[in-house]
Amino acid sequence: MAKPTRSSMWRESTVAARTLLLILVSSAAFVTAGCGGILTDNQVAAVSQFAEATKGFGTSPGTVINAYAGVRSDRALLEAASRSDGGVAAKDLANGLKQGPELQSRAATADAAITVLDDYAQMLGLLSSSQFTDDLQNQTIALGSSIDNGIATFNKLSGSTLNSFGDIVAGIVRGAGGLWIRREQHKALVAAVTNAKGPVDRLTASIEGLMDFFVGPPPSTDPEKNLFARESQEVQDFLGRSQPAGRPLPVLERTQTVMKQAVDGQNLALLSRRAAAQYRGAHNELVQAITGDKADLKSLVGTIQRLSQEIKAAKRVQGEVKKARG
Repeated sequence: MAKPTRSSMWRESTVAARTLLLILVSSAAFVTAGCGGILTDNQVAAVSQFAEATKGFGTSPGTVINAYAGVRSDRALLEAASRSDGGVAAKDLANGLKQGPELQSRAATADAAITVLDDYAQMLGLLSSSQFTDDLQNQTIALGSSIDNGIATFNKLSGSTLNSFGDIVAGIVRGAGGLWIRREQHKALVAAVTNAKGPVDRLTASIEGLMDFFVGPPPSTDPEKNLFARESQEVQDFLGRSQPAGRPLPVLERTQTVMKQAVDGQNLALLSRRAAAQYRGAHNELVQAITGDKADLKSLVGTIQRLSQEIKAAKRVQGEVKKARG
């Protein structure tokens, strides 16, 4: 075997030096905040906090729809029970089911919006993880596909033309690996947050609009525009109808239950609307923080904490609504 010559040894040492230099330069780029999509620890932590705060946000608006459907159905039963004419009672029951298709349509649109927001929170949680494994990588890619499908469904049901971002993020994550995996993870995180701004704005506004349908647009306090208040008042009006034999205790108990359910449903709708607005505001601050337009993250952390409290309050009322429905 031939001995290595001085020139071949020099070439090998030069290649090794260049390789070492490339690694050092790459490492420096990795730890430099804001360079090439690399984020600081505080920025990543803010994303993680936002993801944690918004986890499960979507359960409350859906409960509002179910609560109203239940109150309306129970109101129809109580109204029918106050009739002496069976034909009139049957019409009361039919009227209680009239809004079923409309509620189902609104529920489908809301479900699509909520699914995207919940998937997005999960995606941010994965992308801000300190241990981005192959399993998390595959989960992120799957969530990207789910987000795209959800936005397509929302567009179809609402007539919107939102641009999705799931495939953009999945494409970045799909190519991540080796030395660059952390850098690509951060690039995907920046892409997710910035490209989600338009969809998040529209989806949260859609949820606000849905809540307006049930309680009236703010700052209106007109009970006629508040469906929960209107149903509750109609139930109370039944007690004014003449009943020679008096009111059976079960009827009174059912009336009281419906009135309580109407109050809880109204409160949940108001909390869900407020949470949707705060979600949008917190996300806009997050976009600014990620793009470097906002150096101070203290305000963002405070906004996320307030959002978390609002969502927790909605979940508590949601628990009361579900408990009342049995």
